[in-house]
Amino acid sequence: MTINKSGNFLTEGPVGKALLIVALPIIISNLLQSVLEVVDMYFIGKLGDVSIAGGTMSIMVLMVLTTVIFGIVTATAAFVSRAYGSEKYERIQVILLHSLYLALGFSAILAAIGFFFSENLLLLMGAFPDVAAEGSRFLTPMLMGLFVMVILMTLTTVFQSTGDSKTPMYVMLAVNVVNIALNPTLIQGLAGSIPAFGIAGSAYASLISRAIGVLLLIGVMYLLPSRKNSPVRFPKKWTFEPKLIRDIIVIAVPSAIQSGIRSVAFLSMTAIIAVYGTAAVAAYGICLRLDMMGLIFVMGLCTGVAVMVGQNLGAGTIERAEKTVKYAVIINAVFMMIVAAVYLIFATEFLKFFGATGTSLADGTLFMQIVPLSYFIVAIAMTLGFAMNGAGMTRPGMYSAIAGQLIVQAGLSAFFAFSGYPIQYIWYAVVCGTVVMFCFDLFFYTRGGWKTKKLRIEGEEKPASKID
Repeated sequence: MTINKSGNFLTEGPVGKALLIVALPIIISNLLQSVLEVVDMYFIGKLGDVSIAGGTMSIMVLMVLTTVIFGIVTATAAFVSRAYGSEKYERIQVILLHSLYLALGFSAILAAIGFFFSENLLLLMGAFPDVAAEGSRFLTPMLMGLFVMVILMTLTTVFQSTGDSKTPMYVMLAVNVVNIALNPTLIQGLAGSIPAFGIAGSAYASLISRAIGVLLLIGVMYLLPSRKNSPVRFPKKWTFEPKLIRDIIVIAVPSAIQSGIRSVAFLSMTAIIAVYGTAAVAAYGICLRLDMMGLIFVMGLCTGVAVMVGQNLGAGTIERAEKTVKYAVIINAVFMMIVAAVYLIFATEFLKFFGATGTSLADGTLFMQIVPLSYFIVAIAMTLGFAMNGAGMTRPGMYSAIAGQLIVQAGLSAFFAFSGYPIQYIWYAVVCGTVVMFCFDLFFYTRGGWKTKKLRIEGEEKPASKID
């Protein structure tokens, strides 16, 4: 086994301290991203019910269409962290370039879909004509400008994967400030100077703020003296390595399928719960929002785990990678048990704060009495899943999502709903799906295949073709 002596704090020194150093800025970035989404929906909400419905359905379409991009980002993180940990710094630039080839190529396809078919996609999802027309005013520019978000996501991932999670955090703070300033300005307009774009203004604000984020990150890469020798930059000579493209795709596809299954499961669950009425759907939406709020910390720590696992496997310090996962499992499980306790005690207050009343409050209360009991299992499963993703082993997550979310959760929910069982059985189905996902993740993690997962970091044996 090789021992790393590079002074890299992620591969040397106290494990817990290193994990918190890399994860805390990511957690803050996730919080800022959540604030950004709330701000977007707040200002769209002022436009009326049609705009709210159009915006909500457009976001659901974006979730489904961008699954491939999330897969590419996961693969990028695995390759970059492995290259950094093994001190093959020159390859980081090449990996960044080829990840952008894939992500931007797919973004071009989505841009064409957005230009020609946005309204049709919303109609296909069951939107009324007025909702589809309004939603397309948001969805079209978002899809056509998606390349901006893709570049920001890719650069952010590369920074984080080299252990620098603070820079993306500061950039996300700037993005938030710009977006919050632009949202009301572009949605409502300024008399005599800027017209009111309505819901389209929210899309423009999102894209402009992200474009500024891209410029800030590029500025950090090339203008800060302290980053003069940093490997995070674009290569001087642009090349094309078909094998690297293929290797990224091999890791990206299972991750993309996993993300797609989650989106499909969410849409399926919404349709199934609709059997119980509008109030049940509202309760489910509010409870999912509470779920995501509780998981912000866990997701940030898990991202840090993925980075540390990748770097330590690259450095040959496998035991340190295992210790990182153990630390994160304990921290995340304890944190989510605290969150579960808070939700169980204050369920009614939280639900009322987000607008639940009457039947939706009753249905939501049942959810909060059942599902949070499995939060610690969710935390452990996520930690193990992210650890394997960081190693470049993405198939277990795909199998877990298929079995847990699609077959068990959605399948059981459909059976209960159409057999006339009360809604609390749907919430039990959610827990069952969680347990199955945990079992899959635990099985593949304990088998240990992730510890010997090989990634081709070196260049091709033959000279790669150059792009002039």
